[in-house]
Amino acid sequence: MKYSFRKGVFLSLLLFVQPVFFGELFSQTVWAPYQRQLWIRTTAVNSVYNSAYVGKYHTSYDDDVRINVGAIAFEYGITDRLTLDVQTGFGKLGRTQLINRYFGTLTSPEQPDKYGFVDSRAGIRYKVIDEFDHDSIWIPTVTVRIGGIKKGDYDRNPQALGDGANGGELNIYYGKDFNFWGLGALGETSYRKREKPVPDDFLYYGALYKRFMDSFIFIVGARGQIGQGGYAFADPRATPPLNLLQIDPPSIGPLGTGWYDYYLQHDRPAWGRKEIYHNFEMSLGYTDKYGNYYNFFYSHTYSGYNTGILRTFGFLVNFPFNL
Repeated sequence: MKYSFRKGVFLSLLLFVQPVFFGELFSQTVWAPYQRQLWIRTTAVNSVYNSAYVGKYHTSYDDDVRINVGAIAFEYGITDRLTLDVQTGFGKLGRTQLINRYFGTLTSPEQPDKYGFVDSRAGIRYKVIDEFDHDSIWIPTVTVRIGGIKKGDYDRNPQALGDGANGGELNIYYGKDFNFWGLGALGETSYRKREKPVPDDFLYYGALYKRFMDSFIFIVGARGQIGQGGYAFADPRATPPLNLLQIDPPSIGPLGTGWYDYYLQHDRPAWGRKEIYHNFEMSLGYTDKYGNYYNFFYSHTYSGYNTGILRTFGFLVNFPFNL
């Protein structure tokens, strides 16, 4: 989610969780509610990782980091083309102790369970082109959205349930039903701007789908984020070979902390890091006779930079109401 999670640093350990699940959890599609129609979407997600890309290096941990999130989204059609959306959620980061190795010289204390509201979003989107208004088989559906992001109330040290910064975003959604064999395509191109020092992000999504047996749809694709700024390491002690050493700079007296840790906290916070991830996704959806939509989805990180290698499972239900 992303949906991205930028983490803090404890000693030489970087902790990452990117919101892979926000793609399915919060994503609007090119298609939206019609006029005076309300969509209410509920989602439950479980993510886990025990390794990460620390910069360009791959690191494995001794324990799993587990994330559970429940969320709800509301989308209302002002007209057939204009839609308002509001989304929020509440999450938990499970208790972990990731490192206890090298004969105890590199040990992280157990981190307690953490709870909090995730970053919330609100926006308005407009369907610029509707493929079903045209006879040409080449014209896609295109929707443009502009929105704002409100940071959650979580503690972002040393881990967090979001980016820890307010911001805004511009999204362009694409869709095309090929009108043969039940095939079609979905896509997204977005730019997200956050309060400093969180860097801006470019986001993308592309997928193909197959409709079958009238009510089922199978979707497979890829989603990712490319950080547009930030630094490689919040704490250079996390880079090889310094990550194999326990380095304790002297304290700075009345402040009760190491001078180097004080510098990192105030001038080089971990949530200012550059983060890149690329995820494989697939999902299976079903629409019942009342128009309710159910979706099981899975996501896995296959490449990245300063990000956790997440495996994510989730379940989504969308309820449409005519008002």
